[in-house]
Amino acid sequence: MSRMDSVQQSSQAPTPTLPGDVVSALNTLHDFVAAATSIPPQIVVTCRDEKRAFGRVALQSMSYRKAVDMFITRFATKEDWWISEYRYKPEVTIYGRFYRQHGEDDDGMIILDERGWSELVGNVVKMTIIFTSLKFTVTAQSPKP
Repeated sequence: MSRMDSVQQSSQAPTPTLPGDVVSALNTLHDFVAAATSIPPQIVVTCRDEKRAFGRVALQSMSYRKAVDMFITRFATKEDWWISEYRYKPEVTIYGRFYRQHGEDDDGMIILDERGWSELVGNVVKMTIIFTSLKFTVTAQSPKP
């Protein structure tokens, strides 16, 4: 038997079969990695009827407060400010829709908290900005006779 025949025989050795649970775990891991790498680099941010795209990395690199200030600059109208543009900024609530949560589509928009901002932004595909007006109407009530 020649050396070539020996090499050819050894390369045709039977491939070991993996147990079903290992194959299942590898498939789940593959699906998770494929989904994680398919998250787009942009996040679509909506406020009222206006939509803008922001870079995911740019939002992750800024603090929550800086992001809020930026959203106020981009989306707030004069009616959102209380008294003037120099005093009492509008309150902002940021909602996010996550790409996936434990392998299933997310149920809907969820308020994003300041703590863990960078981590949360890493998995968000859409955001909605809501301005809470600080303006309120005070009505004078006349005393009852």
